[in-house]
Amino acid sequence: MKPLIATFLLLCCGFVQAQDFPAGAYGHEYTAQAGDPVWNLRQVGDGLELRGNDGAPPVLLHSLSAEERATFWLKMGWPQAGSAAASCAGTDDDLFCQVPKRVRAGISWLKDNVSDFFYYSEMAGVMEISRLPPR
Repeated sequence: MKPLIATFLLLCCGFVQAQDFPAGAYGHEYTAQAGDPVWNLRQVGDGLELRGNDGAPPVLLHSLSAEERATFWLKMGWPQAGSAAASCAGTDDDLFCQVPKRVRAGISWLKDNVSDFFYYSEMAGVMEISRLPPR
C-alpha cells in the first residue's frame, strides 16, 4: 500500500522525471529590441540544433542525463533534489535549463526569476532567458 501512495504523491504533485528541453526561440532582456531571439533551438532526431544570431554554424545539443544535471547542480551549490525536476540541454560550452517555479524558490540565484528558463556558460554565468512566441 505504501508504494502505491508514494507513486500517487509523486504523480499528483509534479515530482516526475524531467522532460526534454523544449525547442523554440529564446531571448533575454539585454537585446537591442525586446523580443528579439538570441537562440533558436530546433528538434533534430534525439537532440536539439542550436542556432545563435551570431552567424556561427549550428551546434547539436544533447539532453542532460539525471547524473549530468545532478553534477551541474552540485557545481552550482544548489539543493540536489531540484535537479530531478529540471530539464536541460547543452554542450561543453552552453547549457539551457527549464526549472519549475517550486524548485527555483529554493535556489537563491533563480528564486526571483519570472521565467522557468535560464542559460548558463562559464563566461556568462547564469542568465534568465524566456521562450518567445512563434513569429
